[in-house]
Amino acid sequence: MNQLLLLSFLFVFSSSSKAATEYYSLAYRNDPATSVVIGWSGDLGTVHYGLVDQGTNYTAYTNSHGIDRTGGAHGITRHFSRLTGLAPNSIYYFVIYDQSGQTSQRFYFRTLSNDSNDPVSFISGGDTRDGFSLFGIYTENCPSGNCLEKRRDGNKLVAKIRPDFIAFTGDYVMNQITSNTTAEWSTWLNDWQLTITPDGRIFPVAFSRGNHEDIFDVHEMFDIPFDEYYTLNIHNDLIKMYMLNTELDACTDAAQLSWLTNDLQSNTGSPSDPYWKFATYHSPTLAIGKDGTLEVDQMNCWIPLFQQNKVRLVMESDSHTTKWTLPAVRNAAGDDFEIAAQPEDGVVYIGEGQWGAPHRDVYYTGSSAKPYVKDAGTFDNFFFIEVNRDTTLIRCVKFENVNSVLDIQNDELGTGLPSNAVLWNPSNGDNIIITNPTASIAIKENQKLATSVYPTNTKSTFTVEFGQTVSNAAVEIYNSLGKLCQKHNVSNSAKQTIVLDENCSGVSYVYIKFEDGLVESHRIIIGN
Repeated sequence: MNQLLLLSFLFVFSSSSKAATEYYSLAYRNDPATSVVIGWSGDLGTVHYGLVDQGTNYTAYTNSHGIDRTGGAHGITRHFSRLTGLAPNSIYYFVIYDQSGQTSQRFYFRTLSNDSNDPVSFISGGDTRDGFSLFGIYTENCPSGNCLEKRRDGNKLVAKIRPDFIAFTGDYVMNQITSNTTAEWSTWLNDWQLTITPDGRIFPVAFSRGNHEDIFDVHEMFDIPFDEYYTLNIHNDLIKMYMLNTELDACTDAAQLSWLTNDLQSNTGSPSDPYWKFATYHSPTLAIGKDGTLEVDQMNCWIPLFQQNKVRLVMESDSHTTKWTLPAVRNAAGDDFEIAAQPEDGVVYIGEGQWGAPHRDVYYTGSSAKPYVKDAGTFDNFFFIEVNRDTTLIRCVKFENVNSVLDIQNDELGTGLPSNAVLWNPSNGDNIIITNPTASIAIKENQKLATSVYPTNTKSTFTVEFGQTVSNAAVEIYNSLGKLCQKHNVSNSAKQTIVLDENCSGVSYVYIKFEDGLVESHRIIIGN
């Protein structure tokens, strides 16, 4: 009898100890080529890792790293181990050896590259929250009968597609609205394990905050920077990715706006610019679904910055519909978008969050449909985006026929979709391609930097000296918010003096645009 009780005790102890760590995730907060954050819940532990697969033999791995921070929210504890000094474009295997003496399964990840010649492919999507239900009956539109089923389908597709990383655009759980937030987050984290491949590959995530998250939730659950807005340099200036926080007012939150302005302007107008600039955030500037809301603060304070500083793609969420647009620009009134006269001057907007969330109708249809919206619809999906120096290819993957989709086996960077993934295929095509003239422009810029602007600290005038006679050029002056305050055309001249008016003041940027596509940027300070 005593032996039987002892065996029962040992069985219960060993069964419970196997779950000492759980809810594994990877996140980016610094250089994705050389660092990653490993997160988990449950017991304290140490990450053992290396370039050689040692299975679950934690002592055989060449490196180990402890916990840098323990956080968490809503009664869920999260531990974070920040690995740095990693080799770019390399596969790392790891296990977590926990305080109770148990070892997790063996996982692995691939670091991104430090070479802008290498392609990258990633998934963009958001809104995985469940719907409202009353006595188990959904009061929101979940066509499957259960929004969580579609969320799980999307997660399974991640494991089959094997992207290089995921750009998540917010709204994880209901939160703030229901009383069972702990259970919802636990279910979300458990469902996220479906993104892990059968052979143990985990995909890092760049996280954005949504309106259903409490303040600092994303920081506490995944260890992104505390302000919940940040930027990542993908493949050494192939992409500069901006994760923005739409729960902060785009105009009045001075810290986020100043950071965004300075970072965009410091990466615009020189031969060392990134090839692409992308932004990801939750609430769309103009929602195609829901109630068609215009976020005036974003339209006034972010969109001019995006356009002036050549942000080419914006990924949004929140309205639970699907769209992709033609390259678009802010209209003169600032109350809508319009098709860009030149595609390279516009921004493509995609979204708006259907990773299993309740469906909503497209708001702008029929005679009120927006001409710059290439297509819109309502169905569960995320976007798959392939990027190289010359092009960005965007396709929309439906959460259909998931179990029959072939598993990609390739762990190389920049791999494509499985051949039988179900794509959104409206009548005008199943993809959007954005082309990039940056490479050729960079060569021209290197050859013609003789233009000078002086004085750089002025109250009334400054001079642009071209170094040679130019047949046609434009001199544009933008304030610190990226808004155009003056524009002058120059014809058949080697020098032009600009008289400033009251619209320009403070730290400003002078953009000189030549007819051959060259753009130069100069910084000046305009006093009162």
